[in-house]
Amino acid sequence: MPEWKYTNKKVTKEEAQKSLAAVKSACFRCETHSNDCPISKTAGEIKTMTEVKT
Repeated sequence: MPEWKYTNKKVTKEEAQKSLAAVKSACFRCETHSNDCPISKTAGEIKTMTEVKT
């Protein structure tokens, strides 16, 4: 089961996928994307959680 590293909470892949969808829906679709974008960073971290092999 993936673990959210900031709270050490174990979540199901389904929960992580729902969170990923919610974070992606918050994206402002900026014309100039930056690697410093907190929304993008969070989405990347959650996506990594969904790819964890159990």
